[in-house]
Amino acid sequence: MQKFDVAVVGAGPAGSVAAISLARRGYSVALLDKQRFPREKLCGDFVNPANWPVFRKLGVEKKLLSSDHEKVTMFRITSFSGEEAEVPLSSRNGDTFFGLGLRRASLDHLLLKEAESGGVAVLQECRLRELRRDSDNWFLEVERSRNLEELHAKILIGADGRNSWVAHRLGLAGSATMQGRAVGFQLRLKSAKARQGKVEIHLFPGGYAGLVGLGGDTVNLCFAVEKYRLFHHRSVDLLIESCLTQNSRLKEILDRSERVGEIRSTYPVYFPLRRSYAEAVLLVGDAARVNEPVSGEGIYFALKSGELAAKCIDQGFRRSDFSADHLRLYERECRRTFRLRRSINSLIRLLIYRPALFSPFIRFSAERRGMLDSIVHAICQPGIAR
Repeated sequence: MQKFDVAVVGAGPAGSVAAISLARRGYSVALLDKQRFPREKLCGDFVNPANWPVFRKLGVEKKLLSSDHEKVTMFRITSFSGEEAEVPLSSRNGDTFFGLGLRRASLDHLLLKEAESGGVAVLQECRLRELRRDSDNWFLEVERSRNLEELHAKILIGADGRNSWVAHRLGLAGSATMQGRAVGFQLRLKSAKARQGKVEIHLFPGGYAGLVGLGGDTVNLCFAVEKYRLFHHRSVDLLIESCLTQNSRLKEILDRSERVGEIRSTYPVYFPLRRSYAEAVLLVGDAARVNEPVSGEGIYFALKSGELAAKCIDQGFRRSDFSADHLRLYERECRRTFRLRRSINSLIRLLIYRPALFSPFIRFSAERRGMLDSIVHAICQPGIAR
């Protein structure tokens, strides 16, 4: 039997950041994941400039920049009716910001190794089978190498993704109602002309696609499409041919690219927020459904929620208080921190599925860049809370 102050279930960005932050505060932490790293994960693979303060605090900035990546300094958006706008990722004072096109597998593995080197007990290929609690501790029954083991922890963090087992097991699952009725897909392309420092959104009837270079000639393509269109196109190839190619600029990219690797999918793409706390337990990242994914900010929401969870748990240890009343402060801080970003992303998502409104917006943005500049600024700046 192993005893810890904190057990974190799920070693994505949110779980790893929470584990690293707590270990650096002197707590004993176990970080569990059912898979072995590095492993692929469906993601837009875009690291927003807003993430740099978190990376610097973790001390992983140089390690990230030494990984295969594409430096991203521009944002481009196009519609299927021909409108197009492009702006730099820049701040109000003119400083140039840059993001990264970076494989999630690389990011997650880097953060996992950082956690392990910082004293976190990392348990890979470790599946949580049962969960119970007495007045003082969580008891986690886990399976490793076909053997059952038991871990004890004073507090639990569920970082196990959008379909969180922890949330369902503890009655925090909330509504399964989807928003937007969209199905998401991810694939990789080999292109002689990669994205050249741009992150792009291309609209097509019934959805949108996001592209970013990953270094060299590799491009990540993610797209979301209304579910009903799948009934008319029984294969992804037909879906791409009939929907995505209606955007001429996106068609040009697809025509000169070669698909590599497998296609991944997820459904639904959008979920409403769920309650993210109970007595001695917090949910972070996608498990808390804090992410509004339309602008490719999922990594920011994950990192920041992990950081906020660690802060709240540290306060709980200092006060010997892991009550739901205390941990509710974490949810309040998340919603305060993410309010503006979620509102902007929700508005963008609303417009994406209403091209009669969005196309004029893109045309106006091309003529008067200030509006799009303001939106990009709001998304790329760290620490915005309204």
